[in-house]
Amino acid sequence: MTHVRPPVRVVSRALVLLAALLVASPALAAKQRKPAAPRQTYVLARHLDIAVDIDAPSMTLDARHRAISARFATADSITPGSPYLGGLQRRNVRGNLRDFNETEVEAGMPLWLPGQRDAFAATVTTGLHEVEQDLARRRLEVARLLRDAWWNAQRAARDVAVARSRVATARDLGRDMKRRVELGDAAQGDALLAQNETLAAETELAEMEGQEKAARVDYMVLTGGAPPDGALEPIRPPADIENHPALRAPRAALVRAEAELRLIHATPIESPDIGVFGRYEYNNQYSTDPTQQLSNQRTDSTTVGVRVRVPLPTPGRNEPRIAEAQAEMRRATAEYERAKRVVLGDIAAARATLAAAQRAAKLATERLKVANDQFELSRKSFSLGEISALDLYRLRQIQLDAQRMHASAMVNAGAAVSRLNQAMGYAPGL
Repeated sequence: MTHVRPPVRVVSRALVLLAALLVASPALAAKQRKPAAPRQTYVLARHLDIAVDIDAPSMTLDARHRAISARFATADSITPGSPYLGGLQRRNVRGNLRDFNETEVEAGMPLWLPGQRDAFAATVTTGLHEVEQDLARRRLEVARLLRDAWWNAQRAARDVAVARSRVATARDLGRDMKRRVELGDAAQGDALLAQNETLAAETELAEMEGQEKAARVDYMVLTGGAPPDGALEPIRPPADIENHPALRAPRAALVRAEAELRLIHATPIESPDIGVFGRYEYNNQYSTDPTQQLSNQRTDSTTVGVRVRVPLPTPGRNEPRIAEAQAEMRRATAEYERAKRVVLGDIAAARATLAAAQRAAKLATERLKVANDQFELSRKSFSLGEISALDLYRLRQIQLDAQRMHASAMVNAGAAVSRLNQAMGYAPGL
């Protein structure tokens, strides 16, 4: 069999193509394996957990939750009250039954009425649920405090950044103005104008730095020392309004009031008592006739019995309790309806505020860009002698006003996101 060798030129082209593929493969793989963008982490959940742990009203609700849980011991008991022991010792000292002695011992306990035990357990369960919803509502209130303090700190930080930029620009212009005065290209009044602007900028910076420190301290007081650094929270998607903590709490109060009313109907009287007793009686009788022989005509008796005490229902006892429970139900219903109106109004207002804040932030960004370009052109014009120092600083004030407006607009946009999340009842946890 004859083997035909391929031409040398064909082999060379194949080798070159293979080498090119080997070189290109890592580059293509690198393009396909682009590093994933770092995931944004938000600090609200962590800081909120810390703030709730040290929040005094939350601690009070926590203690109330434990206190209500302890009532399960009563619901699990065979008696709604405490068993009791009683005793009696009696001796007649005068009359025909003189020296008559009686000793009695009794043990008993109150009884559950039909349905009372289950109704009582239901009040404990619904009471715990109400406290849990109150805790969720308090957590949302703490979240509001955190959000307000966070954006106060961010606003102060933005003001400091603007003030530092003002100081840096003022010093730069001041050096340039001083050089021009020394060269005779500018009057001494221009140097004084630059010095005045520098001092004003440094004064503002000192004030802004103090306000920033105070705002950070206010936030750290709420979080136990955690600083307002990083990103707070993203905008949350819409959720079911009925899951809002401000609505869950009055609904839980209504359920608890209904359980209290059922307990009142199941307890028309105080718990009846049942007890067992044992009585021992004896009497030493001696003849008082001196003509008769002295003898003891002793009598005794032992009795065992059951004693029952059943209170009777009265309107004076039951009607006030029923009326009070019904009033609590009406209060909880009215609170739920009011809270729902407030929540819906807050959400609508927060959405409108967010839309306006985002539009204002966009416009402020555009204005800042225009102001920056305008100021750069004015510096070139000043260096060419086309405008005076007063015109230069007037345009600098326009740029500074745009910087302040942009900083405020960006903070307002972020605060509007937090306001919408707050209105929707968003209080995350780890």
